[in-house]
Amino acid sequence: MTSHATIENPPSRGRSTARKVGALLAVSVLVVGLGACANSTGDNESGHPAAQGAPAGSSRTTPPATPTATAEPTATSSPTRKVVQVSGDDGSEPKAPTRKRELPVPTRTPSPAPVPAKVFSVKPRTNTSTARARLVGLTTARGQGSETVTFRFAGTEVVPKYEVRYVDVVRAHPEDDPIAVEGNAYLEVSFKLTNPNVRGRLAVPPDLTPGQPQVREILLVHNVAGSLKFGVGVTRRAQFRLHETKGRASLVLEVRDR
Repeated sequence: MTSHATIENPPSRGRSTARKVGALLAVSVLVVGLGACANSTGDNESGHPAAQGAPAGSSRTTPPATPTATAEPTATSSPTRKVVQVSGDDGSEPKAPTRKRELPVPTRTPSPAPVPAKVFSVKPRTNTSTARARLVGLTTARGQGSETVTFRFAGTEVVPKYEVRYVDVVRAHPEDDPIAVEGNAYLEVSFKLTNPNVRGRLAVPPDLTPGQPQVREILLVHNVAGSLKFGVGVTRRAQFRLHETKGRASLVLEVRDR
C-alpha cells in the first residue's frame, strides 16, 4: 500500500512580500490617524498643546484665552471737539466764542455841598423859603474886621426867599445894560415875595452910600411884583457870610474888610 504524505508548500516569496507591504500600509494609516487625533486634541505642529484645551482625561484644565476685541479704525484717531461757529460761513476755521467785555459803570460826580450861610466864603448863598414879607428897613454898620448890611422885614417871622452872589456887573435884567454902582466888586442881593412899599411909598432908601471903607454903595435896581434886587458895591472882592434872625426877621450881610 502506497502511503501519500501531505507536503505543505512553503509560502512563496511574492506572497510574503505582499503581506509586508500590507502591514506597512496599515502602520502608516495608523500613524496618520494618531496624528490627526493628536491635532484634534490640541497638539500643534511643534508638539506643544494648543491654548484651546487639554487632552481628554487630564485633571488640569487650561482656561481659554480671552479674545481681544479689535476696534475698527475710524476716520480720525484723535478725539472730536465741539466748536462753536461765531459768525459767517466763509470756509475759514471756526473761531472760539469771545467773551463780551463789561464796560465800567460811569460814576456820577456828586454836586458840591452848599456852603452854610454862617461860613465866610465867596460862593453864592440861597434859601428856599416860601414866606411873604415886607421890607421895612435897610441899614449898614462897621464891625471889627467886617462891615454889615442889614435887611429887616415885617409881616413874617422868617426870612423870605433870597440869593446872594458876586456878579461882574449889576443889571436890572439879564438883557439890560450894566448899571453903574460905586466900588470895584459887586454883590447882588435878590428877594422873592417881598414888597418894599408901605402906604404907597418905599420903606427903604433906594440908594444908600454909607461911606464905609468896604461897603461903598447899596442901590435898588429892580422892584417888580414882589421881586427885589439890590446891587452892593464893595472896594474889593472879599469873603462874606449871612446871619438870619427870627421873630423880627432880618438878614444880615457881613463882608470882610481885610
